[in-house]
Amino acid sequence: MKNPKVIAAIIGAVVLILIGSVWFFVFRETPTGNQEQLEQVLPEGMEVEPVEASVKVAIEPIENNRKVRLTIDNIPSKYKTIEYDLLYDAKDGVPRGVQGTITLDGSSYEKDIVLGSCSTNVCTYDEGVTEVKLTMRFSDGTSARVFDKTFPL
Repeated sequence: MKNPKVIAAIIGAVVLILIGSVWFFVFRETPTGNQEQLEQVLPEGMEVEPVEASVKVAIEPIENNRKVRLTIDNIPSKYKTIEYDLLYDAKDGVPRGVQGTITLDGSSYEKDIVLGSCSTNVCTYDEGVTEVKLTMRFSDGTSARVFDKTFPL
């Protein structure tokens, strides 16, 4: 008969491989595609307080809805960065979006955001945009607060 230690080691290895396989197939993450781009700004299950009511956020359509102007006022000085997701549907029904991070250096911020894509001074604009959903995560480095609103254009 063979060495009992070798047999025990082989059985142990087989059991570990079986447990690992079950674990992989039962607990692996499945890709969700474009389903929730918001998760990049707000991780799933994360409870976040809303941003202070003194913070004023506006979205204004400009250039015949080819762009929007994002304006944020009364930003408390404790915040260092803002991560944002601007989501919308174009007339073809395909969900589109713009993501970014703002490094703050004052109590207000303004930016024009293209609804479409640009490359080497040539832009292709998304048509038929009627509203945008803006989600922002205001961070002070150790904690965060959120702003979430849909704006009609």
